[in-house]
Amino acid sequence: MPLVEQDVVIDAPIERVFDVITDYESYPEFLPEMRHVQLVSRNEEIAIVSFELEIIMRVGYTVRIIEDRPGSVTWTLQDAKMMSVNNGGWKLQARGNQTHVTYGLEIRLRGLIPKSVSTRLMGTTLPNTLACFKARAEEISADGSHR
Repeated sequence: MPLVEQDVVIDAPIERVFDVITDYESYPEFLPEMRHVQLVSRNEEIAIVSFELEIIMRVGYTVRIIEDRPGSVTWTLQDAKMMSVNNGGWKLQARGNQTHVTYGLEIRLRGLIPKSVSTRLMGTTLPNTLACFKARAEEISADGSHR
């Protein structure tokens, strides 16, 4: 599927939004489809992370993530059985105490994966994912604790 982008304004400062996005191992706490996350490695601005999610069927993949604090987080696919492409990213722009976020995602599935899986990945899951990240960033107080 081609690159799909969506925007949202989050009522939280850019640093907090960046921290929520890059706290990969906490994703299962607030993303209902996310079953497991493993931070394989992280050094300076690069993280290798394995994800397992369930949307109609279980899908596992590993991505290489470039973290450019505080303005962007981008990734490219490293390894997956069911995907040939999984590229995307977050662009963050500070607007006072708010953050304008653009989330982009391009996914291509391999072989005979039902079209319903890719359609759901892009069509329904994308807006829900953004809503979950927005809620997570907005619920964390300035000291990092949850409200």
